[in-house]
Amino acid sequence: DLERHECLGYAFSSRPADREWVFFQGTVSYKVRVASRLLINESRALMSAALDGFGIVLGPQDFLRTALASGELVRVLPEFEAPSRSMHLVYTANRQRTAKLRCFVETVLGRFGPV
Repeated sequence: DLERHECLGYAFSSRPADREWVFFQGTVSYKVRVASRLLINESRALMSAALDGFGIVLGPQDFLRTALASGELVRVLPEFEAPSRSMHLVYTANRQRTAKLRCFVETVLGRFGPV
């Protein structure tokens, strides 16, 4: 059904824009080709476009959580899950971490959980 709706695409600088969205229902995956007249390469701008009614957005749950909880955005396919994306924190293994690095790591772990 997404094929008949305006979907907002994320345009990567290093690869083609997402024209195919993947969803899971249990262990079964589904691929859906989406039409995106609006391609955006910045997450906050993508969220802003969705909030302004320009179309459906596919994004990480943590990024959308506040807008979903407040009712600003509505989950349109609750029976399906989007694939998770991994994240890694990489930094040098110095004996002492700077206060800035410790604060950054704690903030990321608090926001996204273990990475």
